[in-house]
Amino acid sequence: MTDKNKKSKQGIIRLLEIAGSKKWHLFISGFLSIISAVLSLAPFIIIYLVMVKLLDASFGPADYGYVWKLAWIAVGAIITRFLIQFVSLMFSHIAAFDILYGLRKNLAKHIGSLSMGYFTEKSSGEIKKILSEDVEQIELFVAHHIPDMVAGVALPLLTIAYLFIIDWRMALIALIPIPISVVLYIVMLGGSEYKNIIRKYHDSVEKMNSTIIEYVRGMPVVKIFNQTVISFRRFKDSVYGYRDFTNAWSKKGTPPWAAFTVIVGSSLFFILPFGIWFYIKGTIELPALLLCLMLGSGYMIPVLKLGLLGHYFAMINEGVRRIDKILFEPKMAISYTPKILKNNNIEFRNVSFSYTEKEILHNISFRIKEGTVTALVGPSGAGKTTVAHLIPRMWDINKGEILIDGTNIKDIPMKNLMDMVGFVFQDTFMFSDTVYENIRMGAENIQEEDIIRAAQAAQCHDFIEELPEKYDTIIGEAGTIHLSGGERQRIALARIILKNAPIIVLDEAIAYADAENEVKIQSAFAKIMMGKTVIVIAHRLSTIVDADQIIVIDEGKIAEKGTHTKLLKSENLYKRMWDAHISARKWTLELSGEKLFSHEGTKAQRNEEF
Repeated sequence: MTDKNKKSKQGIIRLLEIAGSKKWHLFISGFLSIISAVLSLAPFIIIYLVMVKLLDASFGPADYGYVWKLAWIAVGAIITRFLIQFVSLMFSHIAAFDILYGLRKNLAKHIGSLSMGYFTEKSSGEIKKILSEDVEQIELFVAHHIPDMVAGVALPLLTIAYLFIIDWRMALIALIPIPISVVLYIVMLGGSEYKNIIRKYHDSVEKMNSTIIEYVRGMPVVKIFNQTVISFRRFKDSVYGYRDFTNAWSKKGTPPWAAFTVIVGSSLFFILPFGIWFYIKGTIELPALLLCLMLGSGYMIPVLKLGLLGHYFAMINEGVRRIDKILFEPKMAISYTPKILKNNNIEFRNVSFSYTEKEILHNISFRIKEGTVTALVGPSGAGKTTVAHLIPRMWDINKGEILIDGTNIKDIPMKNLMDMVGFVFQDTFMFSDTVYENIRMGAENIQEEDIIRAAQAAQCHDFIEELPEKYDTIIGEAGTIHLSGGERQRIALARIILKNAPIIVLDEAIAYADAENEVKIQSAFAKIMMGKTVIVIAHRLSTIVDADQIIVIDEGKIAEKGTHTKLLKSENLYKRMWDAHISARKWTLELSGEKLFSHEGTKAQRNEEF
């Protein structure tokens, strides 16, 4: 079955498809729910039989033994009903939790196979809402609402059918609220407009989630500029927008919903006068009348649940649609044919790339020899980081080829490619886990001594030993231990050392390090770069003067390339950047003509520094 056919499925059919093998649990749950509904009628029927026995004089003296027997049957039916209902819910909950596990696992696996371009178009709040809230709504629907829905359909049908057996006239009268409630329900849902309302509701929740995450992440900036939750415009607008939308929706839907609940609960209003009239005329007996009043007044309660389920189902259906948008998002084309690469030479051959419609890189070509250090430099926004990100195939290029040992990276299995490339990002991310697991990063067959050896090489073992729980200390967003930027960078370097990838990409890896940490990080760099093919992105030109090759990128094109010495002779962009870099080392901060700070030093000191 194609993805297109799957996309066209909606509602219960799509939910059952998502359920997979667990749909049989749902069928069993539904079947048991029907049995439970049948048993719920048993006490009323037994009450009717008891009244017939006690009130009908033609039977002679009451047979209390028979009455007690019926009473015990009623008790047994009630107990059995709740036991069966419990088993029904057990099956539905097992199915629900298994579906949630499988769905979240599939979503996480699929997201990992998407191009990074997908995440530039989607906000983290939107993805979080789908992975968390929309999937969680499926659990609630499958575990509780599906059994309720089956019972909500079965019980009224069984009740009306039994009423037709007792008295067809009372059964028809009991049906009067049904068409009225259906009309009100359609009005309440707003017809085809209801889908748009549900879609707008999901959009407003996603927008609010995104701005909340943005607000929390931007807290340092918020505080610096003395902002508050009220003055943070996007956050305030999204929350107020959600409030205004839900208020407007509630005002529009409340009158028909109130009328619907009144009609659903008013079946006795129709049954009672007709029942009394029939009884006075002698066309219905008292036990039958009482039974019709009891069943006729109670059978609409499940219909009220069905009314709520209709709203929940519309919400679930829209959530499933958004889940499917992720699941059916095209994966990056991945090769599964093993490749044996003899070297780690990298070549960009006429590569062009764009994140959206605007092209970022324009027909660039260069080669990086195995075991050499290549530096990517250029003005901010020139495309340096983009070039580096394309090597481990975080995005797919629009035109050209990227090759390793003459093999297009698209033809290299993704796992093999990821094993080949180690990446140290400018913004280091720490998972909410122990230091040990943050270094290990899920790698198998790794011993504790390997972790410690990598930490020592990355110059972070000493400060880890000073943490409260040492390597078992929880760090990341959920951790209580704050690590400096330099400490986080060194843990990231320990990851790369442990990975031991033959190709290393360093993206401004010392941008946030202080002087002391920079020395330690540089020492760690020396260890991981030995014998590796290294690509360095740097703004501090003094750190890459010994690179085997410097590629200067400007406005998405290669402006020039060569060694540091060669490029200084060209009097082009690199020379201007170097002169600006040197002059930036000699700065002063003056106030009213008085020099407050300076960074000049002697010529000898500056030469030694560089």
